[in-house]
Amino acid sequence: MNSIYNRCSVRKFKQKSLEKSEISQILKAAFCAPSARNAQPWYFIVTEDKEKLKELSDFSPYAKLLADATLGIVVCADTDCNPSLDYCQQDCAAATQNMLIEAKELNIGSCWLGGYPNEDRVQMLKTYFKLPENIVPLWMVAFGYPDQEEEPKDKYKESKVRYE
Repeated sequence: MNSIYNRCSVRKFKQKSLEKSEISQILKAAFCAPSARNAQPWYFIVTEDKEKLKELSDFSPYAKLLADATLGIVVCADTDCNPSLDYCQQDCAAATQNMLIEAKELNIGSCWLGGYPNEDRVQMLKTYFKLPENIVPLWMVAFGYPDQEEEPKDKYKESKVRYE
């Protein structure tokens, strides 16, 4: 549970590549997520190419940190698995959270970079990767070894809990 409590977004990364085994562990964690009807509609595009990461840093005004990341994963929904993009988004969010927690377990920093429902961001990723109609890019996650002090916050707020 400490990885859940201590996870925070990392926006500065050391220029050291992740091990293939670490990337595999992060992806395997994503596949452990629950999904509606166990459809597992996720589809991942993984890139370590520095030039691509630099180009992708323009997909959103908040994605500039991708240029310094050592790994980027585009989280996509495969609507052939589940035609409801709303359910796909929920399922892919669970998979993404698993990746973030597993990365923290491995002492790897990460930052979730929103895309969907901003159509221009989605379209940029769809065009960049030449994706078929059924693969909808939802967002990206940047990964790398942290090159900043991590300051986890206690986000628990009793006022947002109602007991019946």
